[in-house]
Amino acid sequence: MEKKDKIVFTTLFFIVFLLTLLIINVFSHIIKDNTKEINITNISYEIKDKKIYANIEIHEKEDTICIYNKEVIRVENNICQVEIPNEVTTITVKTNKAAKPVELNPNQNQVLDFELSKDELYIIKGETKTIEAKKEVVGNPKETLTLEAKDNIVSIDNNNITGIENGETIIYASIGNVKKEIKVYVTDLITMPTLNNNKKYLPCGIYSKEDNDLIDNYLLSDIEDAGGKGTRGAVVAAARFLTLKFPYKIKYFYENGRLNNNTGGAYVDGEGRYYHDGLYLNSSRYSTLVKSWFGPSTWGCPLYNWEDAPYQGFVRGTKVPNGLDCSGLVTWVLKNGGYDPKDTGAGDNSFTDDDLGDLGTHIPLTMERLQSGEIKAGDIIATDGHTALVGGIHDGHIYVVESTTYYYGVVMHDYTFKEVLDCPYLTYYINMDEYYQNEGVYSNYWN
Repeated sequence: MEKKDKIVFTTLFFIVFLLTLLIINVFSHIIKDNTKEINITNISYEIKDKKIYANIEIHEKEDTICIYNKEVIRVENNICQVEIPNEVTTITVKTNKAAKPVELNPNQNQVLDFELSKDELYIIKGETKTIEAKKEVVGNPKETLTLEAKDNIVSIDNNNITGIENGETIIYASIGNVKKEIKVYVTDLITMPTLNNNKKYLPCGIYSKEDNDLIDNYLLSDIEDAGGKGTRGAVVAAARFLTLKFPYKIKYFYENGRLNNNTGGAYVDGEGRYYHDGLYLNSSRYSTLVKSWFGPSTWGCPLYNWEDAPYQGFVRGTKVPNGLDCSGLVTWVLKNGGYDPKDTGAGDNSFTDDDLGDLGTHIPLTMERLQSGEIKAGDIIATDGHTALVGGIHDGHIYVVESTTYYYGVVMHDYTFKEVLDCPYLTYYINMDEYYQNEGVYSNYWN
């Protein structure tokens, strides 16, 4: 190649090289400029409907989208709102010219809501009950339940509420920014559970409708705490309420008849029995009666008796305080506990199959069975013609909920195992497992 040609070739090569460098430099600037086009001005987080959202503010006004988990989210008013989990998450912000990964770290710790174990509380004066809360949260917030009393009707120690004075009040419950109220009723119409069969007999007409309502509501509260209606615990709670918490003794009254009159007897409601929810303490309860014969008359108030048993204080055609007979007590307890045996009797008669004695196999009482634990509170304990309920078993004693003429009314009677085996009125028990939905919450003994 001639010298002149070499110069021309070298010059052309140099020019091509310079042009290549220039093109590379221009394209690199274009790419850099395109990534700079996506300008994130702010990222904030919020919780709506118990979900976490990232709000990504973007400077660009042209068509921009966010992509997360293959879902395309349009930008509106320069904000891309994306639902994300409460963890480090990467999304992609994309324009027509560029795409940019954006790392999000919400790190949210917040109480969304909470559910109280009770939003209505019934407390005996001097009694302490505990409130618990089940939180619904995002992350791991540190806030715990705080209770604040409105007045001096109750005192509060952490989550424990103690009744100080009779009355109604509000407790303010809060966790973080979530606030709720608890309605509290404090009363001395009910006592702490006490085994005392020498209580005064229930006087006639001492309770107002409001008193009766409050006592009924306390009973319902006990039943709910024991697992709710239909459980063994609920039946045990109802039995213990009437015999241990109610401050008066309800007298025995031979039934004038019952709603289940398949024996040909009278169709009578509330006379020696009361087959309804709650206690029969005020005339407002007359509206619940289906039919009456000599009544109506609430527990403790005079009622014509049609039995002739002078040694027990019953003379035909005279008035004695209304109360409960043995099957009236047991059916009341079972009904209030949520199991419905109907308003039936205590017998084991050949001409009927719906008495309490027909509910199951008659298992003879033995020392071995008493000591084994197979007999439980809430089981029927009886003999033909008399029925009762096991109220508890503890330390060689069986506690029997029954109404009798020889105890002169409704009691929780304390028998030693030997005493109950020697008692002619209690010879067998019926396992009630199949009649209760589940065990619920109860103890063998109430202390």
